[in-house]
Amino acid sequence: MQNVDSALTVSMKKSIFGKRLTSTNNSDTPNATYIPAANEVVRRIAEKNGGIAGGHVGDLIGAPFTAHFVGGCVIGDSDKTGVIDPYHRVWNYPTLHIVDGASVTANLGVNPSLTITAQAERAISMWPNKGELDPRPPQSSVYVRVPAQFPLNPAVPMGAVGELRGEK
Repeated sequence: MQNVDSALTVSMKKSIFGKRLTSTNNSDTPNATYIPAANEVVRRIAEKNGGIAGGHVGDLIGAPFTAHFVGGCVIGDSDKTGVIDPYHRVWNYPTLHIVDGASVTANLGVNPSLTITAQAERAISMWPNKGELDPRPPQSSVYVRVPAQFPLNPAVPMGAVGELRGEK
């Protein structure tokens, strides 16, 4: 991963094969085409396993790509700085939540599935049980750490391998 502030604009483009998605760098930072640390790790793994370190066709033309589009609905401390609050509620629509890849704030450089899952589990863990008070503060308040809310009727029973664990 790199700590680079960058942004993309994704749009449709017509070609002789029909419409397709394309992206344009929308920042002052050029797209990363070479990540020295990643290349060194791949080289070492290949050497240790008798393999050949390689890249993808985009490397040949200096065009990085990912199959994992993320972002667009970032977390912010107000509706001026983000689309959702720290509890994944859409600003000014507190009963609407975004808990998918749109809430990931930057391209991770790796498959984002575990990050998306972790963020979604965190957000959902703060939802109140039906009939209980919402432990999350109003959107106009500053961030407060909220403990996980244990479900009244968990889908995975207590004592099972995948049971919900933590403080009650």
